[in-house]
Amino acid sequence: MNAITRAILTTTASAAFLGTLHAGETKPAAAAKAPAEAGTYDLKKKSAFTLASDRRAPFWPIGWVKPANAGPRTEITQQAPKAALDENAFTVTSVLLGNPSLAVVNGRAYSEGEFIRMPKGSAPMKVRVQAIGDGTVTLNYEQQNFVIALKRAELAA
Repeated sequence: MNAITRAILTTTASAAFLGTLHAGETKPAAAAKAPAEAGTYDLKKKSAFTLASDRRAPFWPIGWVKPANAGPRTEITQQAPKAALDENAFTVTSVLLGNPSLAVVNGRAYSEGEFIRMPKGSAPMKVRVQAIGDGTVTLNYEQQNFVIALKRAELAA
């Protein structure tokens, strides 16, 4: 008898043994009880948490003070003025088509989907590189697309 036949016979015998174990099981008597027979539970002592008015609640963060009820809050939030996108603020000096496509905008390399870092002191804007094409870069700012062409001093001459 080879090893494969012996393994098959051992597996079959153990499966048959386990089947006889499961066939003889019965459900416990507690599970067979109906919910009506279980009865009701009478709570003898209810727990309560009462705190004197001059004490800090132990569940609040340390140092937190409950504010006096001054009525509903009405905060006026002013939105920052929307900055207009100046296309002349972006200079595309190089485009590399491939996987991933890269473009050099304002001296930094960006791929599609990245946000362009704006210079310090300018209005905070989230300008995203939408697409990089042959000689052009499409920028997206507030659902508006701007196409910036490749600008090189060598090409102008």
